[in-house]
Amino acid sequence: MESAVQDNFDFANYAVQVRKTAVSLLSSGFCDSDIAGSMYLLTTAIERDLVRFGEPSESSHVVCGPGCGTCCVLNVDVLLPEAIAIVRFLKKSFSEEILAKLALRLNELQQRTRWMDDEERIFLREPCAFLDDRGYCIIHAVRPLLCRSITSTDSDACREAINMLPLGASPSVEMNLFQKYLLETVYRELAEALKELELDDRPRRLSFAIHSLLDEPKLVDSFLAGRVSRH
Repeated sequence: MESAVQDNFDFANYAVQVRKTAVSLLSSGFCDSDIAGSMYLLTTAIERDLVRFGEPSESSHVVCGPGCGTCCVLNVDVLLPEAIAIVRFLKKSFSEEILAKLALRLNELQQRTRWMDDEERIFLREPCAFLDDRGYCIIHAVRPLLCRSITSTDSDACREAINMLPLGASPSVEMNLFQKYLLETVYRELAEALKELELDDRPRRLSFAIHSLLDEPKLVDSFLAGRVSRH
């Protein structure tokens, strides 16, 4: 089963406010640091809103934490501002040697999973390239919006669900639905803000987007210039 969503929360109005905020933030972006800063401000505001508007009982029951990684075998889409913020974080946090190894791992993952749907990816059990040897997410501070939307109140049920999906079963996982809907709203409105600004609003697979930006940094300039990348 899934936890209830706050009946009195106005998601439609929240969506309007998110889009206005995203347009304002992205309009001031002239380089990767500006975009990263805009994404930091946006995600900080979202985390604040989760606390402000969410039910305390909902968040207190979430068991997701460092080293779990059970759901980190799912396909995850990102928008380019998210990817740019992640790449900037990686370049500030890790050496060239580590980044080269990461780029190789991202490329290998991309090649293995490129045409896979969600069920096929789960069946393969191919973990996210950003999990370290302990199962910790090395980009947790700047993780994608859709990663932030996924939660679980029972780690065993979460693992069972992942195990059963390839067998055609549809097990349920109790999650914080308010957080799921809020983050999905933000993701959707960020895409609409990009479209309004005539910037590339297409979603990309996480591994593909990060590998592309690491391999070709000038793609950031193309994005800011409003040129649609074919990557």
